[in-house]
Amino acid sequence: MSTLAALRRPVPLRRSWLFTAGLDLEAQEAALASRPDVVVADLEEFTAPADRPAARPRIAMLMQRCRAQGVVGAVRVNRLADDGVEDLRGVMPASPDVIFLPYVESAEEIFALAQAITGLEVELNLPVGTTEIVPTIESALGFVRIQSILTASERITACLLAAEDLTADLGAERGPDSLELNHLRSRFLVECRAARRIPIDCPFNYRDPQAQAADLVWARRIGLRAKCAVYPEQVAEIHAALTPSDAQVEDAQKLVSCFEAVRRGETTASPPPQGPDYHTARRLLARDSAFRAWGT
Repeated sequence: MSTLAALRRPVPLRRSWLFTAGLDLEAQEAALASRPDVVVADLEEFTAPADRPAARPRIAMLMQRCRAQGVVGAVRVNRLADDGVEDLRGVMPASPDVIFLPYVESAEEIFALAQAITGLEVELNLPVGTTEIVPTIESALGFVRIQSILTASERITACLLAAEDLTADLGAERGPDSLELNHLRSRFLVECRAARRIPIDCPFNYRDPQAQAADLVWARRIGLRAKCAVYPEQVAEIHAALTPSDAQVEDAQKLVSCFEAVRRGETTASPPPQGPDYHTARRLLARDSAFRAWGT
């Protein structure tokens, strides 16, 4: 592993993936100030086509600032058939940690992106193989092909599920309770786990703190541990929901100790701790240990 890759926050500990504009300096400043685990500078939806040539060098500077502040720096380029090749040439000199590809519907798109990244790593004398890829699933076709997409390259460390474009492709009605997407969010988790990739949950695109809190509880309950963000103020809430709190850790430690003492016959408890709760507590403690080892 290269020194650059070793300094990155481990993928399983990246809770917040905050998208920001490619050219808007004020938006980029606000993004960094919110202290997300990952900043994703977007050359696709968040940057107008006419602004992309000016945005690429600005994003390159942003990647350097991310690295200096211990934030994982990512860039969402356009599809290679559109402006993606020019996007890559503009940002790769700054060695972004992650490249996002939008609207992925086939493994061939990943093959082409991985090949283009490798060529630029060699050309720019960057450590070959260290630039990660994160595909975005935004259509029904992409979703049903997800296993071939997720396994198309060893560079893929995570995958993002979209919200608005996917809802539109399904012809569904959007709502803050995410009822129209929850079945796919659950399946997305299973698909990513099966491929040993980290699932990044779809963004919560409403400015509704109560609904966002409920959405995060649901996501955490089913096993999602990474969330896309579109507003800087969402980052703190994501971190609070997806990081074990001191109180949760204390409760988990007590439950584990009690369960194991009862199992050894050293004590009794009424009611006794239950097996499913014991295993949940152990997973929470393991995640807490991982965060503490990294430095949270």
